[in-house]
Parts: sequence; structure tokens; C-alpha cells
Amino acid sequence: MHVTLRQLQVFRSIATLGQVQLAAKQLHLSQPATSMALSELEKHLNCLLFDRSGNRLLINVQGKKLLPLACELLDRTNEITHLFSAKNSLSGKLTIGASTTIGNYLLPQQLIRFKTNHPEVDVELDIHNTTTIIERIASMELDIGYVEGPCQHPGIEAIPWREDQLTLFCSSEHPLANKPTVTLKDLEQAHWILREQGSGTRFIFDKHIGQHLRQPHIKMELNQTEAIKHMVSAGAGISCLSELSIAKELDQGEFVPLSFQSKTIKRQFWLLLNRKKYRGDLVNALLNATQVKSLPLRSKLDKSSK
Repeated sequence: MHVTLRQLQVFRSIATLGQVQLAAKQLHLSQPATSMALSELEKHLNCLLFDRSGNRLLINVQGKKLLPLACELLDRTNEITHLFSAKNSLSGKLTIGASTTIGNYLLPQQLIRFKTNHPEVDVELDIHNTTTIIERIASMELDIGYVEGPCQHPGIEAIPWREDQLTLFCSSEHPLANKPTVTLKDLEQAHWILREQGSGTRFIFDKHIGQHLRQPHIKMELNQTEAIKHMVSAGAGISCLSELSIAKELDQGEFVPLSFQSKTIKRQFWLLLNRKKYRGDLVNALLNATQVKSLPLRSKLDKSSK
């Protein structure tokens, strides 16, 4: 008996989804057939690839060794199929992760253009905070990640993508709206509506503003930018968000930027790639479409990541 592509497809799907039932649904297989494919693969390799916990399957050390090799083999197989297909156009699926600001206000327009040029490619966009995207890139659940916070994970390559600027702001009816500049005391006395811990926006706020406030009055922490905007608009407090997310409200005068010590809060957006994950034509096409230079195909594991 030999390892088959179907067995590797089942393995990758279970590694990503954590359940046989979900993997079977994704692959359009019966649950017994999916379980059998995994069992046959483990029998052939003479090792377990997952730790069983109820109906959850948690990938173990042996599974983590196999995962990048299985992903590369399956992706290369798709490229072979594409190379000799009559369509001669890119096809397949890209799973992209983006932190909130990028995913809601920057990336959609670029993905629309990408889909127009490559209509046979299926694109799945998952929006979470930076910490979650890093975790999902590390576990190979995502092909590419776009985040607004720093990444120090040794298994992930972080590529500078583009710059952004954060702005302190309030509603036009807020008492601070008419002040040419705000003081540290003003910020300490104000009620804040902020992003949650773990978000890139919150990390930058704490680094540039929060650490200077002795006792900040944080009224709410929310994981959705739109919810923060609604709270600020209703007069519940002031906030700090990307200019990308509040540009329309600033232009219309609904929000007023707050000037604090002539401080400009800039940050770097990052593109994340798993060092061990194979990068084929689909990934490089997206890198080109989002104005990042295409990287060499990875046919071997990066020795530095071992």
C-alpha cells in the first residue's frame, strides 16, 4: 500500500479543521470514508498524526512534520493539472487572513481586481485580529496573512507591505472637538472606546499613547471597528483608529481629529507567509496583485526554520 493524494487531502483537511466530520464535508466525502483514509495513512506511516480529544483531532509532533510536505505535494499536483489544462488560466483556492482594518477597508478592493483578472480562482477571506491571524498562519490554515501588528513568530516570514497612520478623534459634538490641541490631562480625563488587546491597532495605541496615561478611563474595548465608530458618534467617548477606517466621517465633519503634541502615529502593515509552506503560482499571483514582489517558489523547507 502506498500513500495516496486522497489520504493527504484528508490529512490536510483534518489538520486545518480539527474534525473528521468537517473535513468530510469540505472534501465531499462520507465520514466513514474520511476516517478510513486517515486510518490507512497512519497505518502506512506507522504512527499517529493526531491526538484524539473527544471529537476533536489535535495535530501532534508527527503530524506537524508531515503537514508542510503534504501541502507542498498537493499544491504541486494542482499546478501540474493547471499546466496541462486547456484553460491555461490560474485556478484553485486561496485562503487569506487579514486583520480588521486591512480586511475591511483596504484589501477588498484589491481582491476584486484580483478576481477580475483570475476568475477561476476561489478566494476566501477571514478577518480576525492580528494575534489570531498569526496563529492561523503558523498552523498553515491560511496561505497568506495581512496584519497591522508586529509578528515575532520564528516560523513566519513578515514582509513590510505598506504604511498606515492612526488618528485620535472624537465626534463633532464632543467637548474636545473645539480644542486646537489636547493635553495629556485631557486624554487622561476622557472616556476611551478602544480596540481589544491582541489587535494591531491597540498595540500601537498602547505604545504611543496609552503608556503615557497614568489612569486611562477605558469605557469599552470592542473587537469591531464599526462598533467603535458608532459609539464615538453617539458621544460615548474618544478613540484611536486607522485613518483608512474613518476617512469618510472625517471628510463629512462627523468626526474631528484631535491634535496631541503634534504627534503622528504611523505604523507598518505586514504580509505574513509560513516559512515551511510551499508557495506556488496562486500565492505569487496574489503577491503581485497586491504590489508585493513575487518570491521564489519553495521546493524545499527553509533550513533556517527547522
